[in-house]
Amino acid sequence: MVALTGFMGAGKTTVGRALANLLRWSFLDLDYEIELRQKLQVHEIFQLCGESGFREIETETLQSALHQASGSTVIALGGGTFVQSANAELLRSRGARVVFLETEIEELFQRCQAANQHLPPNPRPLAATPEAFRLLYAQRLPFYRSAELTVNATGKTVEELAQEIVLRLHVSHRGR
Repeated sequence: MVALTGFMGAGKTTVGRALANLLRWSFLDLDYEIELRQKLQVHEIFQLCGESGFREIETETLQSALHQASGSTVIALGGGTFVQSANAELLRSRGARVVFLETEIEELFQRCQAANQHLPPNPRPLAATPEAFRLLYAQRLPFYRSAELTVNATGKTVEELAQEIVLRLHVSHRGR
């Protein structure tokens, strides 16, 4: 099992799908799974339940997903999932190989700005301003860096990143 972590806009879902395709493994996007189960979008859950309520739902969904997942699964975590110590411990206890997709903050900010143009106002409540975005990134970075593997994603294609993860983790489609 491989879990991808990183800040919003790092490409966890896109790289996760490519990695799962390359390995011929299952793919699970945690934020999508939360939205499916709650019948609400992530930003709506934040609005209704606050961050602490969202984090409880996130942990419950992660527990359930890990219980159902096989060893041959790629999971794209939410940007704050791995920052929560209970979630990091859950992943480690299940033997998940956690990979941090490290991307330059300016690139992350530009990606999020572009993505937000198609969403309702303030779809990323924890990073509503450039200052809040940078502060949150700085707070989360030490947690991301505790992942088993850090991959510098800046300037690489999705396919290059998927191949690098496979090579550096020594994983194969047999589920090692």
